[in-house]
Amino acid sequence: MQDNQRQHSGIDTARRIVSAARIAKAAAAGGVHGAAVAAAKEAAPFLAKLAIWVLVALIALPMLIFAYLPNIFFGFSSSGTASVARMTGQAMTLGGFYMDLEDFENTQIDAIVTILIQQYEEEGIEIDGVEINSDFDEDDLRRFIAISSVAYQQDLEVMTTEAVLSLATSRLRYEPTLNIFEFGGLLKRTLVIKIDHLDPETFMDQLSFEEDARTWAGALYEVLTESNALEEYAEYYAPYRPNYSGDTGYTGDYEHGGSYGDTIDTSGFVSPSTKNNVDLAAYAMQAWENNWGYCWGTYGNVLTEALFNYKLQQYPEGVGKYEDFIRANWLSRRTADCIGLIKGYGWLDAASGSINYGTNGMPDVGADRMYANAQKAGMAGTMDTMPELVGIALWKQGHIGVYVGNGYAVEAMGTKYGVVRTEVAGRGWQGWCRIPYIEYREAG
Repeated sequence: MQDNQRQHSGIDTARRIVSAARIAKAAAAGGVHGAAVAAAKEAAPFLAKLAIWVLVALIALPMLIFAYLPNIFFGFSSSGTASVARMTGQAMTLGGFYMDLEDFENTQIDAIVTILIQQYEEEGIEIDGVEINSDFDEDDLRRFIAISSVAYQQDLEVMTTEAVLSLATSRLRYEPTLNIFEFGGLLKRTLVIKIDHLDPETFMDQLSFEEDARTWAGALYEVLTESNALEEYAEYYAPYRPNYSGDTGYTGDYEHGGSYGDTIDTSGFVSPSTKNNVDLAAYAMQAWENNWGYCWGTYGNVLTEALFNYKLQQYPEGVGKYEDFIRANWLSRRTADCIGLIKGYGWLDAASGSINYGTNGMPDVGADRMYANAQKAGMAGTMDTMPELVGIALWKQGHIGVYVGNGYAVEAMGTKYGVVRTEVAGRGWQGWCRIPYIEYREAG
């Protein structure tokens, strides 16, 4: 009897040792939450699923609320300490990004389309239309949130927007095809692009997920699905959704340039081979002088018929309701949105005059993220500390412009305005920053 008890005790001890090892392994793979899942699995296999859900309710749901929906319970003004406020701000930024993931992917697709059209046109092939085949739904978003959260072990210190952006981009795959057909005696060319996402298992393979990390990602996915959190709290992120028409709230004075043209002249740049603030200001001034237009998601290339038709397809409500105005005023001219004016300079190849997406170290980020990156680098301030330095950016929530000196800024203001010049005073700017991805030097 005692031998049997000792035998069972030894077996139990061995099981505990194995269980402890598995839990420790899960903790390394998935943080405390991975350990919690492993503990539930080891405690009672036949109750594992129930145990996971109990742990989800006690641990995962509060984590999700904090990590993705912090303003519901932890508004910035109610955060008790600077560290909590900082973490809350980071969580809110991540939550806003997740809710805008489809729009972010559309900007990546925009870039792919623009580059391909440009390449075909350089070869003398005119594209008449663009067709995108891409499926993105709420289930896809839930899976990405779960996998990316585990990939960074739910650590808001390392789970930056840039890191998650890179992760989102890494799962995209595309395959272009040029279809040529005859219509009315004329040859028509349609660029067809098939967009695919890595399936969840392949995505986790790419991230070297082990079993415990996969288990935790699955648990997070189930929580997001069963709680209906994305739909339930979407309204909290409404202010973070993109405004396709630009900064429409301004009612003050603005100036248009005096000429029209599509040429980008770099002969007057102080250093065409580098990216610097003086040339950014000169580039912005050219955009203003030549009356560039505004179209959401563009960054200085000519808005061709094919590119515009694609924009209408991608943003049927946002861009579509301005179709008549854009077609009458901006078609066949260079266009940019507010941050696209800055990114276009960053991506400009001064030697060829072409704007090549994602080049020269300039990331594809929005106006708010550009300012946040500058803040993080200690390169931003409030308007009362603004230096007299051309090429700094001026920022307000959801919008950005370029200071060009003498109290004026150039900005791609909105669909109905295009690129205009405005006085800084009274414009409502909330802060200034140096663009972190270019050099800064004194003018002159």
